[in-house]
Amino acid sequence: MQIKQFVTGMFETNCYLVTGREAGTCVLIDPADNAEQLIGYLDQKHLVPKAVLLTHGHYDHYLAVPGLQNRWPGLSVYCHPLDCPKELEEHDMGMVFPTVTAFANVKSLEEGQELNLAGITFRTLHTPGHTPGSVTFQAENVLFTGDTLFCGSIGRTDFAGGNMKQMKASLRRLAAIPGDYLVYPGHEGLTKLDRERKTNPYLAYL
Repeated sequence: MQIKQFVTGMFETNCYLVTGREAGTCVLIDPADNAEQLIGYLDQKHLVPKAVLLTHGHYDHYLAVPGLQNRWPGLSVYCHPLDCPKELEEHDMGMVFPTVTAFANVKSLEEGQELNLAGITFRTLHTPGHTPGSVTFQAENVLFTGDTLFCGSIGRTDFAGGNMKQMKASLRRLAAIPGDYLVYPGHEGLTKLDRERKTNPYLAYL
């Protein structure tokens, strides 16, 4: 499994392009913005995305989806149903953004669900707290934690739908996973699970 990181959008969100054993294919995790950049890279590398995986339903993690689906109309978007509202748009900072529900080919994620894509098995861990439908994707020796666990910190719980009690339970679950994992978060730098267990102040006092 190989992972390429793109940092895109006004909130400098991490988008991950993941390739596996299936040649010519890939998976995109949290394509935050700048669809043109992503499409240009994929075309250059002769890669076709098998799916988009969303760690949660905040717009700063998926604004490239419309452009990607315009290029690949059958592209599926996986998101937990608790982060798929009835509304098709939301308003923030004087701007209008689509919700996940506005996209085509949206497919639900659930706890423990395994997705076999691009020659990689992604296991879904429901890790609410930042949002009700936040998930972590576990693949080989990697955890894609979205806005649940960061390097030295955690995601905010003061947005609508955030819940500190749920966040603590999700962090306990991640901390209890046996062994060490590379942690690819939704923002900022990469880290390792064992390092976070030892040094992250939010995990030390669970």
